[in-house]
Amino acid sequence: MTDIDGFGLSDAIAGLDVSRETLDALKLIVRELSDWRQKVNLIGPREVDHIWRRHIFDSLQLVPHLDLTKHVVDLGSGAGFPGLVIASLMGQPGGHVTMIESVGKKCAFLRDVSEKASLPTTILNGRVERYGHIDADFITARAFAPLPKLLEYASSWLERGAVGVFPKGRKWQEELTQTADYWTFKHEVIPSRSGDGVILIVREARRVA
Repeated sequence: MTDIDGFGLSDAIAGLDVSRETLDALKLIVRELSDWRQKVNLIGPREVDHIWRRHIFDSLQLVPHLDLTKHVVDLGSGAGFPGLVIASLMGQPGGHVTMIESVGKKCAFLRDVSEKASLPTTILNGRVERYGHIDADFITARAFAPLPKLLEYASSWLERGAVGVFPKGRKWQEELTQTADYWTFKHEVIPSRSGDGVILIVREARRVA
């Protein structure tokens, strides 16, 4: 079970200390995604041949910037990247991922995989704006919205001290510049190992008065 270029599970987890349970969960995520995509539009057809690199590995890059004993809220979870992948590594008490997704069929997929892999997750079907009252230590979102809009969606958590861990594409600098008109925040830029983008770590976010 590898990508078309031979990139597979062992490549995706390189440098991470993962349990047998995590390995089994990651394989299950890929297997179930392959089955479910026949009936639900979870990822594009051209993404299937690169799932380990573009989705699993890309999601695993976020893990060193999270505390896996804390609560992560993932916005617009879609096919479960990074939410399901992060949850698969949470072997210690306290770690939990809440995934918020507005499309019911995608929520059904997320619940099915979570149950089969016994992952510490909660799946919420609805728009992100409905759930800002939930407590969170970290906020993640992948391919969900441009940074100015993403911070707006995540504002209720960021303003209460949650840390944003956001993978962004090659236009990240442009998005960062646009965001400065509306927000003040501390940030760290970490080059992505899976493409041309970066991981943005956002702290102490406040709206510009």
